[in-house]
Formats: sequence, structure tokens, C-alpha cells
Amino acid sequence: TTVRAFTNAGFDIFGDSLTRFAGDYFVLTVNMILILFGAIGFPVLMEVKEYLTRPRKTYRFSLFVKINVLTFFLLLLGGFFAILMLENDHSFAGMSWHEKFYFALFYSITARSAGLSTMDVNEFALPTQLLLCAMMFIGASPSSVGGGIRTTTFALLLLMLVYYARGYDEIKVFRREIHPEDKQKAVMVATGAVLLVSLSLFLLAVTEEAPLETLLFEACSAFGTTGLSLGITPQLSDVGKLVLIGLMFVGRIGVFALLLLFRPRRKVNYHYAKERIIVG
Repeated sequence: TTVRAFTNAGFDIFGDSLTRFAGDYFVLTVNMILILFGAIGFPVLMEVKEYLTRPRKTYRFSLFVKINVLTFFLLLLGGFFAILMLENDHSFAGMSWHEKFYFALFYSITARSAGLSTMDVNEFALPTQLLLCAMMFIGASPSSVGGGIRTTTFALLLLMLVYYARGYDEIKVFRREIHPEDKQKAVMVATGAVLLVSLSLFLLAVTEEAPLETLLFEACSAFGTTGLSLGITPQLSDVGKLVLIGLMFVGRIGVFALLLLFRPRRKVNYHYAKERIIVG
């Protein structure tokens, strides 16, 4: 149980995930901590270790760790409050305040990549299921045990939108400037992920008889290597299962790593004249 939580594997050896422990806050807390350690990324854990073992006045966290940790916990808090508000009068109706708190917090954490559950996801309202889809699509941090487009990709996309709307071409954050190549990578990863999930959703819609939102949930869960399901996975056709396998593979190794496999190593010794086009 502890290994599957830390590795964000989501394998179920009980038959009901953590449903039987839904009221055991000690077990839930331990699992949430293990999920966080696995999903936040090993570079973060290594820098925290360095910070704790070195003189703190001389140590500076990298820009990656600052952006990653801030984005990670903002998404966690945002998901927590969103789930709490959306389900307060729905699946959480009649629960005590501490039950609502733990259910909302647990699903905000587990939806990032872990896939453990304390209640049937089918009980959630459609807006909550769509929110979980978005959280699974974003996924965990880079160099972690999770999948998705990763937290820093999502952060860079938001920063590019904000800074461009304010009239800036460069992104300056934490007294550092984001490298142009990293911005380009973020756009490529996000675009590739959207195209891949969209194509997979189309194939699932052709081969499977299920509502579109259910197929979207399965596709996002596979891409985020999460493991949450609305219950249709065993009934999928062979083609549908192969589609999910492909999504899990790409989501785990990363879209950028997949693109590197097909990128030839060659240098261009000439350039054409540049010309602007209309965009947007």
C-alpha cells in the first residue's frame, strides 16, 4: 500500500482501493504524504535535502524548484476548494465538515497522478469529473513518478499568456528570466498532448459505446497515468485498451521525450528570408 502510494501507481489489492479506509484519517494522511513525495519530483527532494544539510544562508533554490513547488501547491489548493464547492451539496451532502475536508483534499491530491480513491468517482457531479480530467491532464511534476504535461509546462503556458497580455516578450519571475527554448518546449509539449488526447478520444468514440465525457475521463486518466476510472475500462474493446496503453506510455515518459525520439540530429546551414503571418 505504501509503495503504490509513493510511486503513484494506483494498483488496487483490496478490490475497493482505499474505500474501506475512508474514515481512517491516519491512513489517508499517510497515503497523501507519500503521494506528494512521489509526485512533487526528485529534483525538489534533492534540493530540500541540500538545503537542510548545508548552511541555509548560502543556499539558493533553483528557479525550477520555485516554480514547480508553487504551481504544485496552488493546483492542489485550487482543486481542493473547487471540489469542496462543487460537491458540497451533491456527493458531500450530509457529511460532517471533516469528512468533506478529507474527501476534497484527498481527491485533489490523488487526481494528479496517484489514482487511489475513497469513494466511487461516478458519484461526483459532471463539473467535478471534468475538473478531475483537467487535473489528471496536467499531472505531476517533471522528474517524478507521475505523468501528464507536468506542472512546469502548465505554469509556463499561464506565464506566457499573462506576460504577453501585459506587453512583455520575456518572462521574468523570481528575479530570473525564462529561457526562450523552455517556452518553446512548453508549447510543444502542451500542443502535442492536446493533439494526442484528442486523437485518442476520437478513436475511443469510434470503437466504444460510452458517453463522451466518460471516454474523456478515461483518456485523461491514462495520459496522467492516474488510474481513476468511471468503471468502463474492463468493458473496453481491444482497440480501446491499446489506445489507453499508448496514452499511459506517452504520459509516463513525457511528450517531449517522445518528440526527441523522432527528431533527427542535423544542423541547418542556411536560412530563408523571414516573413510575418496573421495569427489568432
